[in-house]
Amino acid sequence: MTAFVKIAHRGASGNFPENTCLAFEKAIEARADMIEMDCQLTGDGHIVIFHDERLKRTAGVGGTVKSKTLEQLKKLDIGHWKKKSFRGERVLTLEEVLEIVSGKVELCLDIKQFSDSRPGMEIKLLFILSHYDYLDQTIFSSFDYHCLRRVRELAPEARIGMIYGIGVKEDPFVAAQQLDASSIHVHQKLATRAFLDKRAPRHGKIRFLRCPRDCLRLSGKVLEIKAVEQSRL
Repeated sequence: MTAFVKIAHRGASGNFPENTCLAFEKAIEARADMIEMDCQLTGDGHIVIFHDERLKRTAGVGGTVKSKTLEQLKKLDIGHWKKKSFRGERVLTLEEVLEIVSGKVELCLDIKQFSDSRPGMEIKLLFILSHYDYLDQTIFSSFDYHCLRRVRELAPEARIGMIYGIGVKEDPFVAAQQLDASSIHVHQKLATRAFLDKRAPRHGKIRFLRCPRDCLRLSGKVLEIKAVEQSRL
């Protein structure tokens, strides 16, 4: 039987506010093997953990992450939208996350790139992770394969995961081979037997399955799934 890797999607985000200290701590308590989280640059160049381009859904205010300074973002409450009792959760920097996880779990960093995202996040990520000696415990992932190419150029030893979802035009297996990626993170709806039968034999990469709560039921029907990413742990 395949040994699954349990990945907490944005932390234990099924029951706790995503990408927060609480969600990450609960994922560690639940013995997740890895935590997936989203990285963006603030207007003044800090790397923060936040999924959406816009702040409205989880912070309840207008604007984007890149239009705010770190000081402005730190004043926002990103817990109360989930439940009133979670009030007080704040936007985290990558450095703060590394202090929280402290060698207890591996990381999968989803590098968010939007139409007018500021350049230079890749080298900042590598610098911070190297400073905390966490580079070899981290997978760099993104829908933006150009971004992952920059990571590979800067860090030949980095672990790279290609995210493949609806709307991605580039062949993830070809790109993974070109970048010597360690994994392909496939959306549940696309991880069909036909998809893997057609493409996997030619490339032989480790495959991760990005999926919600019914992942264990699905995994028995899909070939060579090595990891399960879920929000409820």
